[in-house]
Amino acid sequence: MVESIIGIRGKDFVLLAQDANTTKYGILNMKFDTNRLFKLSEHCAMLASGEPGDVVQFAEYVGKNIQLYKMINGIELSPYACANFTRHEMANSLRSRNSYAANLIIGGFTTNDADQQKAQLFSIDYLGAMISANVVAHGFCQFFALGVGDKLWRENMTLEDGLHMLQVIVNELGKRMAAYPHCVFVRVINKDGIQVLDNMYPEKIHVQKPEEAELLTSADMMDIHS
Repeated sequence: MVESIIGIRGKDFVLLAQDANTTKYGILNMKFDTNRLFKLSEHCAMLASGEPGDVVQFAEYVGKNIQLYKMINGIELSPYACANFTRHEMANSLRSRNSYAANLIIGGFTTNDADQQKAQLFSIDYLGAMISANVVAHGFCQFFALGVGDKLWRENMTLEDGLHMLQVIVNELGKRMAAYPHCVFVRVINKDGIQVLDNMYPEKIHVQKPEEAELLTSADMMDIHS
């Protein structure tokens, strides 16, 4: 839950963002450059958070099978097809002894002219439930990301608007969370494929020091003089 992954769908792009922290017990930072993104195709990628072993094993299994399908059939699966295949495999794992404790975000840009919605974004949880939405998130960040998304998201949103929304979410994480992400990796997926953007950082909080006249003694705080 401490790990944060976020997806934002725009007019002709999908933004995928993830915190780069690896934490232990929710209070110790072990790494600051963790990559949670797994490439599924030239125009589709997946963010995964959860138990480290389950995340890597399931993500690599899904990614290799999608690549195998392309090699056999010569067809690149759309983000919608990748998401449905992933959800099916997650649901099957629940009915076995090898379930995966992983939450996923799949985003991409379809090159099929028949698809009306080019930019596609999906959220899949560890129970195999899948939804398509304009803003999705997993981890503690969802308490802020979904609310900010409801307020700032709009149709025909440009990349600059999406990055502004993402920065607002990152600032809220730095302000509200005790174990906040020190660095956020950002990728954009559009008709040109998957591109790496500049990292984002939470806005620093500046608190004015108290004046001496404002300092209260314990007696003042208990108001025993009145």
